[in-house]
Amino acid sequence: MHQTAPYPDTLADLVDRLSYRHGWSFELEDIDRGQDSKGLTLAITVHVADSYDQARKRSVVHYMLVPPAAFDERSWRRWLFDQILLVERHEAMEFFTILDTGSGHLVKPYAPSHGPGNDPYLVREVGTDIDQRTSFRGELADAR
Repeated sequence: MHQTAPYPDTLADLVDRLSYRHGWSFELEDIDRGQDSKGLTLAITVHVADSYDQARKRSVVHYMLVPPAAFDERSWRRWLFDQILLVERHEAMEFFTILDTGSGHLVKPYAPSHGPGNDPYLVREVGTDIDQRTSFRGELADAR
């Protein structure tokens, strides 16, 4: 697949002027996002508590592909806002925890699936423990 559009100068200007929560940063980059996907990308870096060990802080980069569009400022501004909402949804899914009364264990029923081919912003019931522990690179993390 190949798509073209003029460079989104308006978007770049908005990203330069964007301010959000403390610990969040935004950058436009032409990068390889992995899985044979590359192109202009909005990188949203968030410095947050680890949802499994909130005493630890971690940095996470969310790669949002920039659509090949010639939007005006209002449309790009809304697109930026929507990308922030996707990251906030992802973080909410990471932190939402319920005590399972049957097992006595804490469970994260909406923990995002990070593995290849999964949309990490899609709210769904967790499939398996392996879904939760597989990185976007297909690497399996140790059980926590």
